[in-house]
Amino acid sequence: MKILMLTWEYPPRIVGGIARVVHDLSKRLIKDGHEVTVVTYRDNTNVPEYENDKGVNVYRVDNYMIHPNNFIDWIMQLNFNLVSKATEIINKEGGFDVIHAHDWLVTYAAKTLKNAYNIPIVATIHATEAGRNSGIHDETQRYINDTEWLLTYEATEVIVNSNFMKNDIHRLFGLPFEKINVIPNGINLSNFTGIERDYDFRRQYAMDNEKIILYVG
Repeated sequence: MKILMLTWEYPPRIVGGIARVVHDLSKRLIKDGHEVTVVTYRDNTNVPEYENDKGVNVYRVDNYMIHPNNFIDWIMQLNFNLVSKATEIINKEGGFDVIHAHDWLVTYAAKTLKNAYNIPIVATIHATEAGRNSGIHDETQRYINDTEWLLTYEATEVIVNSNFMKNDIHRLFGLPFEKINVIPNGINLSNFTGIERDYDFRRQYAMDNEKIILYVG
């Protein structure tokens, strides 16, 4: 399967959790035999516009030189550039089987490409504007909330990482429950290979043969 990932962050650009999820998911999909192309934003001229990241084709776009009025305008300008780059790739290398859109920040690019090339969208909602702000309190937040709804409406399937998020976006956007898929974020245990345990610290909480569950939330 040929997969087009749309995201506003990908390593080395890390704003929040999306970059890490897209990076690790893309590598896993490559390992499973799929072709993955990521189109993302380039915030540093020292980062290449294109690289093959161990099998993942990563294309980075700049935003317009003109200064936007606000963050919403900046995101809209970025979406134009994401569409332009994805169109260039499709015209050169052929179409994709699916678009995987990550959060509201790439909604308009995903919708435009869906309609132009008849490519289905799978959307991952990493967080919601209402969740980040304990509700919607101003027009900017309302715009983002409505854009999140639009992405979930246009998507064939929606992915969230917990049952809490599933219930939350079902409540917020009125999505059919069966359209929302819970796929918890994975952990690559090999990242911890070779790290020595601090047993003196650990023994303050458990015996050597006991497991510890750490929760941050």
